[in-house]
Amino acid sequence: MVCRMVEKTLVKKILLIALVARILVFGAAAQGIFVVGEGRTQADLAQNILNGRGFMLSESMMHPPGEESAHPLFRRSFEFYRRVDGYYGALRPGQPTLFLVPGYAFFMAGIFAVFGAGNYLAVSGVQLIEGLLTVLIGLKIAGRFLSGRFLFLAGLFFALDPFELYYEAIPATQALFSLFFLLGVLLSLKVLESCQKGGRFLFITSMAGIVWAAAFYVRPAALPIMVWLLLVLPFTPLLKRVINGFKGDRETAGDSRWFSTRGLLSAVIIIVVFSLLMLPWGLRNMNISGTFRIMPVQGGVNLWEYNGRIFTDHFENEAQGALLLYGDLRDEYLGRLNSPELAEFPEFRDESEWVRNDILYDRNIRFMLANPVLTLRLISLRFVEFFKPFPLNSFSLLYTAAGLLALFWVLFFLWGGAVRCAFENGTEGFFLATLVAGYTLMHLLTASGTPHRIAIDFPMAIMAVCGIRYSVQRYGAWKELRNA
Repeated sequence: MVCRMVEKTLVKKILLIALVARILVFGAAAQGIFVVGEGRTQADLAQNILNGRGFMLSESMMHPPGEESAHPLFRRSFEFYRRVDGYYGALRPGQPTLFLVPGYAFFMAGIFAVFGAGNYLAVSGVQLIEGLLTVLIGLKIAGRFLSGRFLFLAGLFFALDPFELYYEAIPATQALFSLFFLLGVLLSLKVLESCQKGGRFLFITSMAGIVWAAAFYVRPAALPIMVWLLLVLPFTPLLKRVINGFKGDRETAGDSRWFSTRGLLSAVIIIVVFSLLMLPWGLRNMNISGTFRIMPVQGGVNLWEYNGRIFTDHFENEAQGALLLYGDLRDEYLGRLNSPELAEFPEFRDESEWVRNDILYDRNIRFMLANPVLTLRLISLRFVEFFKPFPLNSFSLLYTAAGLLALFWVLFFLWGGAVRCAFENGTEGFFLATLVAGYTLMHLLTASGTPHRIAIDFPMAIMAVCGIRYSVQRYGAWKELRNA
């Protein structure tokens, strides 16, 4: 009873801190401090949904206002878009699009319907309010692994994480995705628990399928994590035995089970629920493209952006951060690439989005295979881009200081904490640690950067605090031994 009261008090303190932080950030957003950026693309999709045109991009997006006085990179980008008749090179304006998933555009459309078209401040306000739910969900996850002052430390990070606050303040998919992603993680942990301890599981398993579908509709990066859960669920007894074996714990020595029927049933329920929710999107795409598909057709563009594009003229006049990361490697490899023609963006004309995606995907995979050493070096640079604690482009010192204070200690304690979390907390700890590892690897192989990392900031902080807790315990034991 006392522990529950202490935990409730802790949660209230953290939520109060989170609320104050979000009020301050909303005030900054109201002053126009945060740029809209690519949120205009989603806003245009949202407005077309409200206007009854469906999920498509307007032709007017190919001719942005103020283009003549913009940065050379901006002007060259839109000249390129118009030349190949594709936004980002592949999204066809004026036609029903498969390039993106529709979840965030529908989210923005709902806000515009209530607060008025193009009301970006309302989007920021709603996302900052939802951020309180994200913090609460993070606390629920952390409470399964931490308690007391260590839970408070993790919660303080959740409340004040500057990266999460920034993406809650701008119209971008990250904040909404973090909410659904973390809720999916929490429900997944509950499903894993129900497979081992029994109890009612039909509702919680069905909800997990619903939430993972919602997360997918915002960012498809949710799908591999859900698939990993499906693979783990039937084999929870075997996984538990392996973990206990590494720990030297003979708790399950007499248990020869390796397969869980209940886990398999949970996996089937999640697949069925997820598939039913994907059906409208897949049928809509089949009506457009002739093929049932749920994945957006942007994978080819992503591969080109992070591999081939670096070695083409499109990289000239690139932003400071990209030049800092990739400039030296570009200079080193220009003139000695294998199959350099595969790095170039094809001169598309009337090809559909899905045809462009297939062509780009095939060309860039062949380019990566033709230059294996280069590919490994690009992956290593994407590792830096993924975990960097501060922006590499020109920002005020405040941004750099906030990033260092927030993420530096997380990155320092993360690696050892992940091992402790995986082997001290059973299958739930193993799932949390491996989902972070898998999510990271997925982005290192495809597309990387701070916006891609935001969803796992909270799980990373939990594992980092597990590392801090272990360090404190070892220091205490050393101190006692020294004083003995």
